[in-house]
Amino acid sequence: MAELIRLKLKDLYRGDRLRPVDMGIAAAIGASFEERGQISPITVRRTPAKNKGGTPFTLIAGGNRCAAAEIIGWDELDALVVQADGAEAQMIEIAENLYRNELNALDRAIFVLKYRELWEEAHGKVERGGDRRSNPHDADLIFAPGREVARSVKDKLGFSEDKYERAVRIGKNLHPVLRAAVRGTEAETDQSKLLKLARLPADDQLRVAAALKEKPDLKLALSWLKPEKAAVDPQAALLTKLIAAWENASEQTRQEFLVHIGVDQDAGLGNLMASIKHEAEAA
Repeated sequence: MAELIRLKLKDLYRGDRLRPVDMGIAAAIGASFEERGQISPITVRRTPAKNKGGTPFTLIAGGNRCAAAEIIGWDELDALVVQADGAEAQMIEIAENLYRNELNALDRAIFVLKYRELWEEAHGKVERGGDRRSNPHDADLIFAPGREVARSVKDKLGFSEDKYERAVRIGKNLHPVLRAAVRGTEAETDQSKLLKLARLPADDQLRVAAALKEKPDLKLALSWLKPEKAAVDPQAALLTKLIAAWENASEQTRQEFLVHIGVDQDAGLGNLMASIKHEAEAA
């Protein structure tokens, strides 16, 4: 059973969060607190031995709300105390954030993969069906297993099959260093850009991450991965075009060209072509 209490923030351990606090959102929540009060409680669990009893509660969900309270000088918040161990607490945190549907593309990928990993630890590895027709939608794990959820609801929450599979690919393949580096860039909210980054070899991902730390410009960072084009001699390129034009020209056009450049059509033609081919091979 859950219990609603009034909790002092000094008694709360927040720990490492899957999703960093957004201070802009926290400020907006703080303004709402001052105007309307706290509407929804944070979610916590009892951890009486944490920090030698100094923080007997651990935060499960509500990091932005805690930061909001501190911004406006509140030292207490309404909190819902639930019974959960560490893994269950993480699943509650993830589920609350996923259902609220306010995650950006990066956070969604991180949360979806973490939820899947926690579910597999508790229930065993997710396997596809034994035949091609039994191809279950893994996103159903986020809901009550075995319970059908309307497609329209999945789409609204961002769990349509294609979006879910893309989120899993990003979560699995995007290097942790690059995850941190894309925070605050355009890629953070763009699933297609995150997929592009996740497809890069690990070494290239680290190079992009280093470039983003210097300047948070994704297009510029990716351009550094492209090999420099070899310098092309413009005259050599022109010679190649001339040879191609000669080979495609009719006999009459060739004769008119020779007259134009003042070459004897009988004596000079062989020497001219031999010279042109020699120049092309040398180039």
